[in-house]
Amino acid sequence: MDSGDEEYWEAFADDALDDLDYDDLAPDTGSDNTLPFIPSSPSAASSFYSGYTAALRASLPHNGPSLATRVENVLVFMKGQGLNLELFLEALFWGDSGCTANPRIMHERTVFMRSPTLLSVLDKWWRPPTRDRTERGAAMKELLVQRVSELVVEELEEVASAELRPPENPLSAANLTSVNFRDVGIRIQSTHAPRLWFILQRLAWSPRQQAENTQKNPFHVILTVIIMLAYSRSQASSRLTMIWSIFLKACGLSARAFDALHGLGITMSHKWTAEAFKAIAKTAKADTQLDVQRHHRSLLGSHDNLNIPERVFSQRSHNLGRFINASAATIWILPREAFLPEDISTTVKQARRAAEAAGPFGVEELFTGELDAAARMRAQARHRILRFLLDSPVFAEYSARDDPRFAPPPPTELLPCGPEHIVRQHILETVEVDESSYDGTDELMNDIWLEQMGWASDEEKRRTGLERILVWAGDQLTVDRIRGLARYRHDDPNSFTCMEWVEPVFGWFHATMAFANSLHAQYLGTSAGVGLRKAFETLSRKGLIKQEIKGIFWHHLDEALWHVGEANFLGLWAKVGGVTSHAELLSRTPDELLAILDEIYDRHASRQALTELEQLPVDEQDEVKRQMVMFSTDLLPYFDLREAMKIGDVGRMEDLLPTMLFRFAGGGNHKYATEILELIWKLREEWPAELRTYIRRHCWLVNLTGKHDSFQAVDLAQEHNIKDIKVVTWRSFGPGATFAYIQKISPAIPVVAPNLP
Repeated sequence: MDSGDEEYWEAFADDALDDLDYDDLAPDTGSDNTLPFIPSSPSAASSFYSGYTAALRASLPHNGPSLATRVENVLVFMKGQGLNLELFLEALFWGDSGCTANPRIMHERTVFMRSPTLLSVLDKWWRPPTRDRTERGAAMKELLVQRVSELVVEELEEVASAELRPPENPLSAANLTSVNFRDVGIRIQSTHAPRLWFILQRLAWSPRQQAENTQKNPFHVILTVIIMLAYSRSQASSRLTMIWSIFLKACGLSARAFDALHGLGITMSHKWTAEAFKAIAKTAKADTQLDVQRHHRSLLGSHDNLNIPERVFSQRSHNLGRFINASAATIWILPREAFLPEDISTTVKQARRAAEAAGPFGVEELFTGELDAAARMRAQARHRILRFLLDSPVFAEYSARDDPRFAPPPPTELLPCGPEHIVRQHILETVEVDESSYDGTDELMNDIWLEQMGWASDEEKRRTGLERILVWAGDQLTVDRIRGLARYRHDDPNSFTCMEWVEPVFGWFHATMAFANSLHAQYLGTSAGVGLRKAFETLSRKGLIKQEIKGIFWHHLDEALWHVGEANFLGLWAKVGGVTSHAELLSRTPDELLAILDEIYDRHASRQALTELEQLPVDEQDEVKRQMVMFSTDLLPYFDLREAMKIGDVGRMEDLLPTMLFRFAGGGNHKYATEILELIWKLREEWPAELRTYIRRHCWLVNLTGKHDSFQAVDLAQEHNIKDIKVVTWRSFGPGATFAYIQKISPAIPVVAPNLP
């Protein structure tokens, strides 16, 4: 046997057929005649097996009997042996122990089972090419149904064990929020159950849909079917079913709908889900105290009022509706780099005393301003005007839009972003205490919040008064009440009762709202003038005439200010550029555009332009133009503040403090004028460097996602939590939710709320 035969024989190493010689099966390459081609489906069969049959096929004498005659001869010989085709096949394929062990039979059986011809034969058994439709593979279909079901059950059990078994603590925040349904589906499709997935995809997606649907596919439908099947076979395969249950409960699915979906195998029972909510809230409370103890020098607190109308649908003397004034608080766990030193309490107290001894600081520099800050604000204003033009649809194809001279100014003090800078949060239990009163603030700050943080013992209070500084953020009312309470208790006997351990800071979101409301009050005007009212009516913006503190008024006003401001500055680009259409500016070079930009800012959107207009003789003054120049000048700092807060540039925010101070003072908002002045005083005179850096970089803005443009004011994040408390409690229990239920569930909000629609 030559080397080629030895290589060929390796495929049958376990067949024990060394006594057979197949050299006579070599193909006759001299003949041009071949047997009819037998189609075969692609398979993993080795070339040795296919080569063996091909060699036999080619070595058959071509001038002898036909293939049908040869087959008939074989059948006649089989009959002489007392066999028919059925008995022969039964014996060949492991008929008895002798047939199983016989080396020649073993060899032929192995060749056939590993040959690509097998699939061709099976396909013909499935659809016999006969006219009698009654013979068309009925037995084969029954066999395939049984064997395919066994195969997909094996895959389903693998999916259940690998992906759907609940972890050790299934209701922990980490386990509930770490599951990505698409990743689970991809692993099931590619690794655990590819055949089951293929079958379900063929059932859920017709060939026409597969060819035409470019946006939609049944991925999640198939995943849900597999989850339902696994849960139907075993309630232990409930990891994703649990997550669906908690999500739908938080979305407000009714108990009856829950029971219906539970019967379909989509969710757990309503009773289980209600108990799960309780367990999540209980675990969240324990995690809050653990995190507070672990990160007690990297904390930030905030709270705000929560108004809840408790409705009843059948009033009785013992069942009356009422309006609840409650308070909700959040403890923010700051990133690793936010860390106050051990002696911060002593350092802050010494700095406060030194600032008090030094007396008030001079306000002259507030009027003159810092030259560097003024230059930075001017650069930001010019760039904002430029962006209105470059971001317009007409300039989408401007060839020089990436010119380095159009680049944004460098940030003043940009906060870092990324996963390691994400701020974590713990919502405390909502309590029925009105924070608008001093008594309510006293109860909240000195008892309730500290108890939920684990700082309520006498020893913890002693440590809080002597060693800790806790920064607490809120709206103007919250901060004013805390500061006023501290002034009222300044003669108390120790640092804790004097509240020297708490450092209140106002929230920038409410300050931004006050800024927008100030612009609204100043420039509303009339329907016949050039103010905001005329713009609102032209744009058909409803509900923007009367200022509102609650609701969505500010969101609509903010959007309207951006739209009006954009139209105003695009109009200035056309006017100063001497064109009737912005498309005509496409032919201008970057130098020419920058020259137009300088004229827009210097002559139409700056204090210098306003001063020049006011110095003109009375008979030459244009009051309409003066009003529009003033509006453009006042609008740019608002845009600057909004952008700085979004990207986390606290340096730009600090640069804007004098501007905001004079706006609030001139606009009659004395409360926020006091807050801004208080902040300037503390930044420049009272706070030591460690606390000043800590507050500026970590207590004005928080980033809950780690993205570079996802910073938000602390008080805005608190408002979002209050909205989630209302949404989750009302949706999960209905308008008849009791306050006791709201209080019990509120710590679970960070776990169940992030993925709500």
